[in-house]
Amino acid sequence: MNLRMRNLPATLRALAIASVCCEGSAIAAADARNAPFVLIVPYFTVVGDIRASNSVSVYKIDAATGAPRLAAGSPFAVGRDPSDEALAPGGRFAYVINKGSNSVSAFEVGAATGALRPVAGSPFTVDYSASGPNGIVVDPTGKYAYVVSDAGVSAFSVNATTGALVRVPGSPFAKGTSDGFGTTAIAVDPRGKFAYVLDYFNNTVSAYTIDAAGALKLKGSPLAAGQNSNDPGSFNSVRVAPNGRFLYVTGTCCINVYAIDATTGALAPPAHLSLGLLGEGTLTGFRIDPTGKFAYVADDGSRVYTYTINAATGALKAAAGRKFALRTGTGSYTGPYSVTIDPKGTFAYVFDSGSRVARPTISVYRIDPSAGELTPAPRSPYAVATNGTDPIERWFNAGRCAAFDGTLAAETAPLAERDSEGVIFDRFTAKTRGYFYDPKSRSALHYPNTDSGGTFTLRVSGPPPAGVAQHDLSKLRTASGIELGSSAATVVSLLGKPKIINACGLQRYLYLRNREGEPTSLEFTIGNGRVTEISEDFGG
Repeated sequence: MNLRMRNLPATLRALAIASVCCEGSAIAAADARNAPFVLIVPYFTVVGDIRASNSVSVYKIDAATGAPRLAAGSPFAVGRDPSDEALAPGGRFAYVINKGSNSVSAFEVGAATGALRPVAGSPFTVDYSASGPNGIVVDPTGKYAYVVSDAGVSAFSVNATTGALVRVPGSPFAKGTSDGFGTTAIAVDPRGKFAYVLDYFNNTVSAYTIDAAGALKLKGSPLAAGQNSNDPGSFNSVRVAPNGRFLYVTGTCCINVYAIDATTGALAPPAHLSLGLLGEGTLTGFRIDPTGKFAYVADDGSRVYTYTINAATGALKAAAGRKFALRTGTGSYTGPYSVTIDPKGTFAYVFDSGSRVARPTISVYRIDPSAGELTPAPRSPYAVATNGTDPIERWFNAGRCAAFDGTLAAETAPLAERDSEGVIFDRFTAKTRGYFYDPKSRSALHYPNTDSGGTFTLRVSGPPPAGVAQHDLSKLRTASGIELGSSAATVVSLLGKPKIINACGLQRYLYLRNREGEPTSLEFTIGNGRVTEISEDFGG
């Protein structure tokens, strides 16, 4: 699985990892708290919640068209900050790591519906790490699950009947390097004999043998992950080819290919280093199709590259000699962050996290079985559904105008006359993320509080359901003094003429906060001439 790394720009970090969401071998660092992630359950795809409601949704895949459809029962509750997943062979059990809870949520997957039923004893605690677990993989035999974190590798045996996890004696197993952090990704070879762990901080990959009890033993010293940037975080995912002969280590610019010794699991120095992408974008997703013939690479420029794989050397070659196959997703500032493929190798899915200017999407492509090239499916891309059944989210969004979502266009919205304009938080709110309600001012706040960017919203609201923390929000206002209840005329006098969108009997005043890097937005919903909602993008 591929998660975005800490050294990426702030606008990308939130996407990272899962692989970050989703390459199946790992998820990234603590920065990627709200990124969606993907899991193909035979004919199902699980997408991590992007609204911080600590849940996952299941999408059923149409076998003829590849179209994703939200399955009944979604979303399903998990722990805090779900960030990576793994599916046991056969698709009967699914596992989701929770970075904020240092745990693994285990589910039995309904064969007909894709519904997730918690396994007895779930969630299962993993070894404590300040940044939480980063990645999980179930070995190809289905006997063992491995979770990587700054604490090392936590190993569990999988109960074949119930899916429950039991700690392997000797776990956690030490990482290959001596520093206390950096372990982000893990992959296991198809025979379940060897494991490979990536350390993004040191840019190294460590090889382990797996014994009959599922225990790991380090095989030699960690190897340099390959030619790439020397900065920490240059490498972000690791994946073994279906034939078990090659290991692919993905970095911000390059993909390095190692030959695997079939007897010892040792890695030969990479013979193929760069795919000519240096300076063109940051690689965010890597996937090999089930046949082992094709590889797909996404970057943050909304591009997907198609490569054929040389069966003898593992080398990658651009399909049909083309530099890249297609552009994908919404074309948002963040771009796609992962690629995944259905178990039959018929469809490829590219997931774009979206932004304030565009909603998250799932782009669907049919794979040409002979050349591997991708053809967009009808009606693609599909919008990622919000978890409208979550009672807290439903409360917070009650009465909001859906037409205002994704309305900001950087080329049309004016720059606020006060460039430093933004909401000033009190100390408690600035350090605590989630949903809050103030019964005195009748205001509600959703604040993700990540260091990798996001959007918070302050709005007028009615009483919340159980579970929402109460806090005094009456003092929250922008640097210029705009608050809930301020007049529309005050907003214009302080910030200048806005871009105005009219919908639902309301107005939306749109501004840009600066013109450096990704434009960040400041938006006001106006009802009866007064501010009823304030939304602001922020960077990490």
